[in-house]
Amino acid sequence: MTQKLKDIRKNKLVIFDLDDTIVKTDAKIKIISPKTGKIIRELTTEEFNQFKNNRKHIINYDDFEDPEILRQGNIIKSIFSKLKTYYKRGIPVCILTARSSSSLVRNFFLDDLDVDIHPSLVVAINDPIYPFEGTISERKQQAIKGFIDEGYTDLIFFDDNEDNLRLAKDMEGYKNCRIKIIKVD
Repeated sequence: MTQKLKDIRKNKLVIFDLDDTIVKTDAKIKIISPKTGKIIRELTTEEFNQFKNNRKHIINYDDFEDPEILRQGNIIKSIFSKLKTYYKRGIPVCILTARSSSSLVRNFFLDDLDVDIHPSLVVAINDPIYPFEGTISERKQQAIKGFIDEGYTDLIFFDDNEDNLRLAKDMEGYKNCRIKIIKVD
């Protein structure tokens, strides 16, 4: 059963990143030569966080659009347990990911993990349905600002990336909100 937003505490929101926070997958980001069309490197999300992009490279995220790769990932049990605890207590849970398909992520939680997160709280920041711009961290910050604008004032944000956490924390105080950040290793 989907969490009904009118039935849950509206001021609190717990936000979880997906990749390397809730699940570790074999998905790779492929760096492609524009001249040859060949793969130069394959990077994990952690490696990509440190990657300095030569603007001439083509970056391919196809592995992150493959539901089978996501299904075969390993759930980080300690973090997923926290998500389920918040969910069962009626606290809204949000998935905020750099992926490009909110429906793929929502279906993964619903079909594979038996957690029916409200569709408006599954945000894949690279999904074309959203107007976010900038880096991944900037897009996540814009999404968090949107949640604050909706009335959430007490946020907890779990992520594995320092930049994402830093920009989220920069939102603290906006409309008197509080944001607790938790680095997932």
